[in-house]
Amino acid sequence: MAGNDYLTQIVTRILIYGILVLSVELCWGQTGIFTFGQAALFGLGGYVVGLITTKSTLTDIGILLLIAIVVGAVTGLIIGIFLFSGKRVGELYVALVTLAISYICERLANSWTVLGSGNGIPGIPYPTIFGKEIGSATGLFFLAFVVFAIALILSIIIVNSQFGLTMNAVRDDEERAEFFGYQRSIVQIAVFVFAAALAASGGALFAVSEGFVSPSMSGLALSTTTVLWVVLGGRGTLFGPLIALTFLEAVNIKMQEALPSLWPILVGLLLLITMIFLPKGLTSMPAKIRESRRKTASS
Repeated sequence: MAGNDYLTQIVTRILIYGILVLSVELCWGQTGIFTFGQAALFGLGGYVVGLITTKSTLTDIGILLLIAIVVGAVTGLIIGIFLFSGKRVGELYVALVTLAISYICERLANSWTVLGSGNGIPGIPYPTIFGKEIGSATGLFFLAFVVFAIALILSIIIVNSQFGLTMNAVRDDEERAEFFGYQRSIVQIAVFVFAAALAASGGALFAVSEGFVSPSMSGLALSTTTVLWVVLGGRGTLFGPLIALTFLEAVNIKMQEALPSLWPILVGLLLLITMIFLPKGLTSMPAKIRESRRKTASS
């Protein structure tokens, strides 16, 4: 039973990180917003829920998620207006600003006593729904699955809509998109707000499922890791980064035990090889193999 609960907790964590991955994919993969700030928004959602549940008696997951989504969306709106409301800015500028935001958030969480400093906020109670506590690993899994499924369905609808085509147009050529009458800044801000809400909801789920929040939730390590999942899975696809996340998280547990010092180097090498030989991610490998076979057969 304990082994089953442990496996369920791992899958639950993958689903929660999947929401975070979707937020990065919508920003970077679909709209060209190269962001390192989604972990900061993920941590924001976690800390908001952590503070509310430990300072009050509110544990209803519906209300907690709603609060986290609103706080995340408002924060995303403020950052989005700052980044995109003026002249066009390049991917590097956005990456550096959002990287700085993640760094600042992690440092604040580490030093601000209200947030528990380096200890974070432990003892977050289990969430409730209709007054009933969700305290089992299975219950938390189903909660994460439902929220992840909603996030995925909404993302698919957006990507396959007319607005999704506009997102891709802004990603591929901002000047050309504006020439055809698309409001580049409005598109980028709208996507950033939605992605921020997704990331914050993921952080809220993490807080109630793990029972604590820590500064690392909003820091550079998680930001970089999330971008890594998108790169390996294939930027521009919703399912590729999710597959990469699942694969790496599953392998990560065993490899950290077997090769704790070598495993990060191997992941870095995998990232480098992927960027050089498979710029569209590991999910493009079957198409590459088929193309290679066709060339071999024709020659």
